[in-house]
Amino acid sequence: MELQSFAIGIVTMIVFALAIITVLGILKVTALAKSLVTLKRRLEDDERELSREINMVEQTVMNQIGQVHDSLHRCIEESERSDRSYTDHRIDKLIDTYFEHKSAKKQVLKD
Repeated sequence: MELQSFAIGIVTMIVFALAIITVLGILKVTALAKSLVTLKRRLEDDERELSREINMVEQTVMNQIGQVHDSLHRCIEESERSDRSYTDHRIDKLIDTYFEHKSAKKQVLKD
């Protein structure tokens, strides 16, 4: 009987120890699950923030590209106007010189 009581006592102690270990394990798992949920929310918030910042940078870059494009386009148009004006001026001068030369030739032939 003594041996049986001793064995039942040891088994009872083992069962209590396992119950305590199980409860501690469940508490630890619950704490880790809460921590995981918190980390997941934080990660989602960080992802939204990063996406927003990327969109802002992309918009800024696109605006700068648009400004450079417009500036380049204006510069090209100004250059074209300047070249056209110079060419027109040179052609007008050539025509005037031609007619002056032709008129001088007629004067010489008349004399």
